[in-house]
Amino acid sequence: MAQVSLRHISKIYPGDVVAVKEANLGVESREFLVIVGPSGCGKSTLLRMIAGLEDVSTGEVWIGNKLVNLVPPKDRDIAMVFQNYALYPHMTVFENMAFGLKLRGFPRREIATRVREAAQILGIEPLLQRKPKELSGGERQRVAVGRAIVRKPVVFLFDEPLSNLDAKMRVQMRTEIRKLHLRLQTTMVYVTHDQTEAMTMGDRIVVMNQGLIQQVADPITIYEHPANRFVASFIGSPQMNFLTGAIQQHDGQLFFHEGAFRVRIVDDMAPHLAAYEGKEAIFGIRPEDLYDKLFVAEAPVESTATATVEVVEPMGSEVYLHLKVGRHPVIARVGPQARPEINQDMDIVFDMGKAHFFDPQTEQAIV
Repeated sequence: MAQVSLRHISKIYPGDVVAVKEANLGVESREFLVIVGPSGCGKSTLLRMIAGLEDVSTGEVWIGNKLVNLVPPKDRDIAMVFQNYALYPHMTVFENMAFGLKLRGFPRREIATRVREAAQILGIEPLLQRKPKELSGGERQRVAVGRAIVRKPVVFLFDEPLSNLDAKMRVQMRTEIRKLHLRLQTTMVYVTHDQTEAMTMGDRIVVMNQGLIQQVADPITIYEHPANRFVASFIGSPQMNFLTGAIQQHDGQLFFHEGAFRVRIVDDMAPHLAAYEGKEAIFGIRPEDLYDKLFVAEAPVESTATATVEVVEPMGSEVYLHLKVGRHPVIARVGPQARPEINQDMDIVFDMGKAHFFDPQTEQAIV
């Protein structure tokens, strides 16, 4: 299988509209790489430049050992699965999957073999003689994937392929695509706006915003060590809480002082924040790292603050608490046993070992 290498790739549209700026990215052979970001961040444009559907303004696209900037899409040995299934309505499933091979002049016997192999992998053998109108959304998506599989390309490209499916079918299909990758052992680049898809599917994740790559890492690193405030806010649901305050010293120890409360910075993080003493910083804490003091044995006073309950959202196995802490709204994700009353005050405990701090000007992670 082939590696994909993007070197200083940019896409600039007329009027100096920059869709992608100076992207450098390497996709390893047999890797499942997910590109994630909000609408308009440039992720689909990046994918389309790999496919050859968009011209590259500056930079180089390499597939394997071949520079492909000027190579037509049909000669790049890639297969692309789109958000819309793009099936021919007058053709059967078999004919849809076989169509690309027929155009390339493959023998009938090999076409039949490839189509049936792909249908078996995807579990759509009973559907081969049906027309697209007789299929559900999930079945149509399988056919679109099957049409790519029969090509046996060196690289698969997926452009938000599950966006048109309902929530239950999305969960099922993302599992099937992951299994497909493990079975085929081929290079796959997958674009999505859904951070849950990115976290559950990717060997590595590329987070994009405003045409720039923000961070490239495995899912756990992205989650636990976000490079900046944008990545921290985009990955995770509910998103990370952010509080603005000052770094202050008391009795030889550093504290984050919000104004209405203060919490002590753990010793491991203190050296990184020493330069911010007396200055403003952004304190980030994920909802699952906030606890109801009632259920914490021996909660340290220097990690505790009083909050007012504004909304309680029972989610079954957990509860989301929308709180007001000092002057900041905060969400805590707690166990189902925690059911405080609206407008009630409660003490919450910050797990300061899992805190994040960001520079207020650059929004880059400090620690």
